[in-house]
Amino acid sequence: MPGKTDSSTTGFEWRLLPEFSDLLNRLGPHGFRVWPAVPAELQLQLEVLRVDPEQEIVLIWSDNRLCGYAILLHERDIDRTVSAVAVTSGCTDRAGPLVDWVIERAASKNVSRIHIALRNTPVEPIKSLKERGFKRVTASLELTLDRADAAGLTDFPLPDGFSIRTMRSSAETLLLTRMQNTIFSKHWGFSKNTPEEIQARLDLPESGPEHVLFVESPDGSVAAYIWTALEWRDQHTGGKIWMTGVMPDFRRSGIGSSIVSAGVRHLLAEGVAQVHLEAVAHNAAAVRIYTQMGFKEAGRVEWYELEL
Repeated sequence: MPGKTDSSTTGFEWRLLPEFSDLLNRLGPHGFRVWPAVPAELQLQLEVLRVDPEQEIVLIWSDNRLCGYAILLHERDIDRTVSAVAVTSGCTDRAGPLVDWVIERAASKNVSRIHIALRNTPVEPIKSLKERGFKRVTASLELTLDRADAAGLTDFPLPDGFSIRTMRSSAETLLLTRMQNTIFSKHWGFSKNTPEEIQARLDLPESGPEHVLFVESPDGSVAAYIWTALEWRDQHTGGKIWMTGVMPDFRRSGIGSSIVSAGVRHLLAEGVAQVHLEAVAHNAAAVRIYTQMGFKEAGRVEWYELEL
């Protein structure tokens, strides 16, 4: 657990989960993740992430109430630490020390760089990051599709002989892992998944095999996939496209549009009010597919980097 640095800084403990959840709800969307609003679902997410909460979350208190935090995920295979840092309006003077803790903690893990995602909200310490040498390196787009706008979604037919099917069961976890690692191997910031990590996410409520679709080629090989999930968002049931991609041998065939369209239709059939996703801003081909389907930009996530 992070050591207690003064009377208002402590490490995370599981008994503090309800208060931590309350803090995240007060902070609103920020950082690299939109956190669940309910403590029980938040615990499931923290258990799936590559983080030991009692070692890699530090909390800031003011008048016996949480007012800020930092979290770290160490990804050794790509030699980086990912972090989120946020504070309420009453704790802005503590943003700098939180960033310093992130830097010190990451340096102790012998990684070469730190990446921090900012959604450009008042709770995020962009000034403190820039003062310490962080520089913007890339951005991703937050895209949304409202149910009403999805009513006119165009069909994107598959090539002859191809078909779409649902993931049969967790018996295909290894297949899904291999596809994900192959498709995203050269994408910025992608850290390879293990079958255990994929299975843990499949075991989460509303993101299991029934929400994973595969495109199957005429010879039975899997050419593309989309992994969707249901979540509570802005007082309505939301649908999320968690990951989607096409295997290298099948790209530029139109399959990408077909599988995304199928994923959106799957979520609409589940009754969602809105579908959302994130796409790397410089991935023009992917952004073009989404905008053709009616997705609209709802925000940007800016990634900042510090070389250690």
